Amino acid sequence: MDTKSALLATGFTHQECVQRSRLRRLRRWRRPLWTLLLIAVFVALIQGESKVNIVSYPRYSTESDLFNEVASESRVNHRWNPVSGQKGDIVIQNATLFDGESTRNGTFDIHFSSGLIRSVSPTHLDRPIPEGAHIINIHGRFITPGLVDMHSHHLLLPFPQLPATNDVNERPLLGPITSFVRAIDGFKPYDPTIKIIASGGVTSSLVLPGSANIVGGEAYMVKNLPLSGAAGEPVVEELLLEYGLPENNRQRYLKMACGENPKRVYGNTRLGLTWLLRKPLEEARDLHERQSAWCRAAFDVEETSFAKAHHVKTFIRNHGKRPESFELETLVALIRDELNVNVHCYEPEDFERMLSVLHEFGVHPQAFHHALEAWQVPELLKNLEENITIATFAENALFKAEAYGANLRGPKILDDHGVKVALKSDHTGEDNYAKYLMYQAAVSHSFGLSEDKSLQAVTSIPARSVQQDHRIGYVRLGYDADLVIWDDHPLQVGATPLEVFIDGRAVLGNSESLEQLIESSISVAPPNAPAPRPSILEHEKKNFCSKAHNSRSKKLFSGIKKVLFDTPTSLEDTSDIVLLLEDGKAVCLDKRSTCLSTKQDEQNITELNLNEGYITPGLVAFGNNLGIQDIPSEESTGDGSSGKSADALNDPKSIHFAKYGVHLHDRAFTRARIGGVTKAITAPRSNGGIIQGVSVGIRTSETATILDNGIWKDDVALHLTVGQSAKGDDTPTVASGVERVRQILQTGQESGQGSTSIYVQAANGSIPVVVRAYNEDDISQLILIKRDFPSVNLVIHGGHGAVSVAKQLAEANIPVILTGNRGAPTNWEKKNVLTGPPLTESPAKILTDAGVLLGLGVSSDPKVHGLAQEARWADTRSVVL
Repeated sequence: MDTKSALLATGFTHQECVQRSRLRRLRRWRRPLWTLLLIAVFVALIQGESKVNIVSYPRYSTESDLFNEVASESRVNHRWNPVSGQKGDIVIQNATLFDGESTRNGTFDIHFSSGLIRSVSPTHLDRPIPEGAHIINIHGRFITPGLVDMHSHHLLLPFPQLPATNDVNERPLLGPITSFVRAIDGFKPYDPTIKIIASGGVTSSLVLPGSANIVGGEAYMVKNLPLSGAAGEPVVEELLLEYGLPENNRQRYLKMACGENPKRVYGNTRLGLTWLLRKPLEEARDLHERQSAWCRAAFDVEETSFAKAHHVKTFIRNHGKRPESFELETLVALIRDELNVNVHCYEPEDFERMLSVLHEFGVHPQAFHHALEAWQVPELLKNLEENITIATFAENALFKAEAYGANLRGPKILDDHGVKVALKSDHTGEDNYAKYLMYQAAVSHSFGLSEDKSLQAVTSIPARSVQQDHRIGYVRLGYDADLVIWDDHPLQVGATPLEVFIDGRAVLGNSESLEQLIESSISVAPPNAPAPRPSILEHEKKNFCSKAHNSRSKKLFSGIKKVLFDTPTSLEDTSDIVLLLEDGKAVCLDKRSTCLSTKQDEQNITELNLNEGYITPGLVAFGNNLGIQDIPSEESTGDGSSGKSADALNDPKSIHFAKYGVHLHDRAFTRARIGGVTKAITAPRSNGGIIQGVSVGIRTSETATILDNGIWKDDVALHLTVGQSAKGDDTPTVASGVERVRQILQTGQESGQGSTSIYVQAANGSIPVVVRAYNEDDISQLILIKRDFPSVNLVIHGGHGAVSVAKQLAEANIPVILTGNRGAPTNWEKKNVLTGPPLTESPAKILTDAGVLLGLGVSSDPKVHGLAQEARWADTRSVVL
């Protein structure tokens, strides 16, 4: 064996010792061609310090070669193939363009082919169109880059969710440090949500392991293009954003976590969890240092010109093979700065301590994820980690202790302090459904985040954070042809993609018919962003509220722009319209001159100017935890839950009444008031069984109490459940649950007149019976029950499968309080749910068209403030492809 072979046999390569780590650092720069010379000088200087002869490196003729994938006119999209890839040239004309940075003035034409953007030019320049190109004139409609979701669990947690296919968290057998596991090993390329997510405009996602472990494992960037390969088969590798690139040249990602989740899973304190993290990091650092020392010695031997064979033998005898650890490889790469680090963390103290530990080992994370209390410490974050990105929710909150301090204006506060904000989904259920990522941007915009920053938060900022901003997140020359055409301004509530292109391929349908679709949908001028909610200064708020709460019995609301409820008077002309309240009741809604007939009237009232405000009835929230549970994961913060073992038929004591356990002052009430929710109907909580209990009607006013008008109705409805969640000791099957509902109503019917039993009231229709049900067959069983017990005032709550029996529901006069208008096939009961535009019709539209009396609800407490926006989503104007 010659000396070179002997040295190689020990594990010595330039790739392992130097080149890989340095090239990964260089990839982060992503600069244009004019920086190439500076980079080369930089590399040469470092190599000189390490005694490495630069001629031993492979030569790079261009920056594109050096960085592997730099956006340029000559770049190739390795994901494209001639069999299933984009066919021919496509030119989108007359687009209102948000290019990833800002909304450009005028309209633009975008040409793309073979999965790449070839040109972006103002329409008025009238650039030549390639021969044979398919032209799509979108007449001023909005186009954005494909959205980038930097935190998703689809593929690992495919819908419908089943234990057999859930591979999000590796726990608990391997312990809380699982840096060595890889998300890709659990991907399900058949996950139906790939296309559903894409239909919302989300073209790229960072799919991470879960947050049960302190170090969860490696994550991967994917494109949400199902069956994208030449053979059209569900292949994991073909989902990867960097598919087609050599594995050693791909960006690596690591998921870490701190706070409640690892604490809950493993029972450790934060003290113990921190030690469990520092210990393997120290082992990895020690291994890295030994590897570096070994490499330095190997370099010295390689450069020896005198008696080289002797030196190689001595080196092999003294040093052996390069130190390695299969288990620690990922953490060593972390120490080398080869990983893009993403940390699940919520609270200020956890940010601070996690950064302290990571900095101890020279590690700098790219992003904190969720981070719902980051708004409290923006300057701390900037000082400790200058380039950190906060990847957060717009509205998800309250579900656990570390999410209780969330702020709807959090993204704006962070941005005001210069902290980069990305918005992401999580995608574990309907409450954080990746399809509606753009709606998170809309919510943050409504609470003060600027138009450009809101759109950047779902495009260029996450692309930059995941170090892929050289190919996604922008509409620019040489970038991947990931584009979304919207039917409205994308920050408008209800905005829906008309078409989504991924690598130049139309995802939603046939791009040939797109122009006809655009002409058939609402014709608009270049759309404007909706106005954010006004930010009221504290002294202005106090002044307004003091007027509203003063002792005068009459109050006059002026400055009304629009009235959104039925009135006896035609109010088409709203100029000078006022609303007069007396002793808390509306007594006049009309012209000022009509409501105030005398000067004396004007002197004895308090006037409040709404400054072009809207007047609506107070909204009513239904089916949430308002007043009954503050933090769902903390049992001590609420009334408690009924057990699964109660025999509701034979033990009336097992019926719980929410009126006895309701508490009226919680942060969820504040959110409700922000959204115009003045009343709520809340049922007791249940952990199983068909009986949930009797709901209570409560007010959300901050001044209401149990003793003073806080409860507006003691007993609203009897709440039951049919389906999987109703299984309990008394009703172990779905069938037994349906049977028990029948028995309860039969018992009430047979108890005779004069009884005040809740079952009697339910049977004779004097109190509504609200049944939570999702599956279409379970709902069909309830229709049969209604036919057999026609006096029962039956209401369906949930209702995801109701569209399948919409006609029969209308015929049976069964109302539906729908929580699934923007539903998802999250579990087996909901596997046939309609996902809504642009893939299907709106469930709300189908139900109302069939004549079903429809109410809307939200299943998530923190989204109660958005109840009015749900009505906008239910608008029947949405376009279906």
